[in-house]
Amino acid sequence: MCSVIINGDESGITGSGLQTFADLIELIKNSIDPEHMITGILIDGRELEEQDWQASLNQFETKVLEIETGTPADFVSSRMASSADIVRACFMEFREGRKSFQEGSMQAGNQKLLSAVNTLQAFFEWYGTLIELLPEDQKDNFRINSHIDAIAGICKRICQQQLYQSWWALGETIQKELEPKLDELETFCRKFSQVAVPA
Repeated sequence: MCSVIINGDESGITGSGLQTFADLIELIKNSIDPEHMITGILIDGRELEEQDWQASLNQFETKVLEIETGTPADFVSSRMASSADIVRACFMEFREGRKSFQEGSMQAGNQKLLSAVNTLQAFFEWYGTLIELLPEDQKDNFRINSHIDAIAGICKRICQQQLYQSWWALGETIQKELEPKLDELETFCRKFSQVAVPA
């Protein structure tokens, strides 16, 4: 069977008798410290792929499975540290879309705007998932609900302007309202790269 290494040490877990890779991961989850969670999985040094989860364990017979674990607070801390950079990437996508609209390239603007909205929505979902991992008494320090509400309101106006093909107004709304709000959110998230989440 595959070799399972947890936090750099050989675990002795073989997974014999198990059917799928997902079954092996469940066995590993049950064998680690209950205060910890799996924070990283590598197969022969590569990231896990979607199809690996339901793959037969026989496919991993000669593979090395590396598992990293940590407390939920450690996991959230490490992920939160990158949140400001993700917001910055969203900001840049919206700005590129805005520039396209202002230059009269409506099709390019619409494509960039769609990509930016999808990126931002994925960020909000990812961030919400991270918050759920925190103890109840720590969640308020990390909530971005007021930022989300303000940004969502602006995005609704942008959608209306898009429907009415008010391209100039749309560009103005992105530049004067949305970009400053994303900038504020980035500033809020930037503090996470300097402060660890309390365990």
